[in-house]
Amino acid sequence: MALDNADYIFYEASTSPLHRDHIILHEISHMLLGHTTATGTDPGADLTGLFTSIDPRTVRNVLGRANFSSPQEREAEQLATRIAKAAKLQSMAEDRAPELDRLDAALRGEEI
Repeated sequence: MALDNADYIFYEASTSPLHRDHIILHEISHMLLGHTTATGTDPGADLTGLFTSIDPRTVRNVLGRANFSSPQEREAEQLATRIAKAAKLQSMAEDRAPELDRLDAALRGEEI
């Protein structure tokens, strides 16, 4: 959520650390790529009165990010994945089953 003086990134509190990091990188990727909205269209519902202290443009920007098939969402997802790979982000679990390590490697496209 981009406000005048700060940007806020929200994620589900119960998500895994690896997923949390990816969500944050995805949203930072939107910022780095200069994305302002996913579609530039109204989210489809009349939200007047629901968010009285938030600029309606901000509400539309946040809710507009639900369309993951848009070019901006794909670009942000690709950049987030590249940053995570370059930073070698991985789960911090110490006592992980080797099957999970192989699955992580396969999902990242690495040799097993």
